[in-house]
Amino acid sequence: MLPALRVRRPLLPSRRTLLPVASVLLALGGISAYWPTTVADSPSVADELRPATWAMTVPSAWLAAPVPPVRRDDAIDILAMRAGDKGYSIPVAYGVRVLSVGDRGLLLEVDETDATAIATARGNGFLLVPLLRSTR
Repeated sequence: MLPALRVRRPLLPSRRTLLPVASVLLALGGISAYWPTTVADSPSVADELRPATWAMTVPSAWLAAPVPPVRRDDAIDILAMRAGDKGYSIPVAYGVRVLSVGDRGLLLEVDETDATAIATARGNGFLLVPLLRSTR
C-alpha cells in the first residue's frame, strides 16, 4: 500500500463532537450564573442575634393594633390588653429589637423574660399592642 493512500486520524475531534460539547458547557455556565443562592450563602437569623437572646415571631393575629411603621433594629415596647376591657393594659416587654416585619407578623429579638411574658400574656387571652420606642 502506498503511503499517500493511508488515512490518518485527525489530531482534534471532529466538528460533530466539538459543537455539542461546547454548547453544553456554555449552557451550564449560563445556568450557574442565574442559579439562586444557597442557604449557606445567606446569613441566618441566629447569626444576627446577640448573646443570650432568642428570635420570636409574634403573629399578626396576636396583635390588637396594627404594627407601627418600624424598620430593622428599631426598639418596640409591647403592652397586653384583653379584648373588650376599657383602659386596661399590662406592660409585657420593653425595648424589644425588631429583626423583620412582614404581613404575617413581627420577628423579634427577645430575652428569656420577654419571651415568657409574651407567651404567658397570649396564653391568658390577651392581645398585644406594639408601641414604637423613640430613638431620641
